[in-house]
Amino acid sequence: MKFIRISVASNLLCFISAIYISLFFNKTVFKFLIEYLNGNFFLIASVITAIFLLIYSFLVLFSAPYLIKPMLIFVITVSASSAYFIDHFGVFITPNMIENAATTTRAESGHLINGHFILTMLLYAGLPAVLIVWLKIKHRPFLQKLWVNTLLITGCLVVTLALVMSNFATISSMFRAKKEEIVARINPLAPISSTLRYLVRANSERAYIAAPLGTDAVQLKPYTNRSDKKRLTVIVLGETARAQNFSFNGYERDTNPQLAARKVLNFSNTTSCGTETAVSVPCMFSPFTRAEYSSKKFRQSENLMDVLRYAGLEPLWIENNTGSKRVADRIETIDLSRMQEGNPNCEGGECYDQILVDQLAARIDSFKANTVVVLHMLGSHGPAYYRRYPADFEAFKPACRTSNFSKCTQQEIINSYDNSILYTDKILAEIIDLLKANEAEFASSMIYMSDHGESLGEKGLYLHAMPYFIAPKEQTVIPFLSWFSSDFLKQNELDLACLEQQKDEPASHDNLFHLILGLMDVKTSVYDKTLDLFNGCRMARTAM
Repeated sequence: MKFIRISVASNLLCFISAIYISLFFNKTVFKFLIEYLNGNFFLIASVITAIFLLIYSFLVLFSAPYLIKPMLIFVITVSASSAYFIDHFGVFITPNMIENAATTTRAESGHLINGHFILTMLLYAGLPAVLIVWLKIKHRPFLQKLWVNTLLITGCLVVTLALVMSNFATISSMFRAKKEEIVARINPLAPISSTLRYLVRANSERAYIAAPLGTDAVQLKPYTNRSDKKRLTVIVLGETARAQNFSFNGYERDTNPQLAARKVLNFSNTTSCGTETAVSVPCMFSPFTRAEYSSKKFRQSENLMDVLRYAGLEPLWIENNTGSKRVADRIETIDLSRMQEGNPNCEGGECYDQILVDQLAARIDSFKANTVVVLHMLGSHGPAYYRRYPADFEAFKPACRTSNFSKCTQQEIINSYDNSILYTDKILAEIIDLLKANEAEFASSMIYMSDHGESLGEKGLYLHAMPYFIAPKEQTVIPFLSWFSSDFLKQNELDLACLEQQKDEPASHDNLFHLILGLMDVKTSVYDKTLDLFNGCRMARTAM
């Protein structure tokens, strides 16, 4: 029996594909429109129809022999993948989100691309792809096709414009107020446009040269063999830790039992510069405040690590995450993020943050002068929170032990996340104990600050990376802790009682750059004492 292939006109296939993409991959944005427009059927129908016509017009652009099949398969695959993360985690598809995906590690991406994701892709992208390959597509002669496609696209755009103009006041108001909630969730337009914008930005940034920063930096009290103890500050760069799950900040669970037994200062009112690592980490080490920061400005300027280098401190970056995001380009870096063969703290291509403590312990004897060390944690990076701590730290049960949140209750997800915070507490306590054990040689301090927070199901949102101006506090309010040895307080002339009184005052990533310069007694024209949280608590010291 001869195998028969069904023939279908190219533009009809685009029409059917547009319906399929609209119905299956834009459920979240359509649900949002229905709720936001509060049952106004005509207005809801107008906006949804306009979105459909835009999708159809986009597909018709590629309605040509040898192009239509691969393009439809590509668009459906991209839409299915994007819709999975939008529907399951409430994410927005923005250029920053594309950057996060592009810079992730293999292990991290493996937690997201799980069995549920693969099955979803096979059903919603794989089967349509097979069908598209099987179909026989009919095309008009070239000139006729060019004419018909031009008419179709023009007609769709005219109707879209008419629908918008018929309700312009309401629709324009909605897009001004809720642009990201709508535009960043429309498939396939959001992932494709965001990818193109990210690629354009990344390409332009390659040409940027970091201008020197703080070349006049000097240490007011450089270490000599005849001076006081060497000064050591350890910056622990947290990952995805939100302040509200720290018992220091009133959380009902005891997630900070080990730090509570040490003299730790908790700054309870601290906000981040961004909601994703790719923004927050460069921002917090840059000389720019959140209001001033941009990726372009960061790439065109050196940062805190360079200023410390000019001052003769030889800073060190120890990495257990997805990289320093260009912060440590010009200083010594130890990358522990790849699995260390034979290390009991490493498994499945990732390592527990214990390796940071171990590496610091192995290097501390080599510090011959005043030093700043950055430890970049894996912390509480999701969705595989259960992979961030050893089994004996699973205190809150039952814990979600999969990256497929649909298989867990919200409480199980929170339990797993809280266990990761409990493990972070242990790591920070061990760092403090290590510094205490070396007090004979060092006057030391530890600063812990997370890069951003995390949503754990509040308002249907999970993970992070929401646009900042609409991000919930769970993603922007972060933990900030400090610890000082008695010798460090003495060298800095810091009044601990004064610091205690300031711990509930507003703080942010804006402060880190200047705070570290102050702690290390670095004099430079780029230091701003008004942004150094600790400056007002220096007793008899003349402000730099």
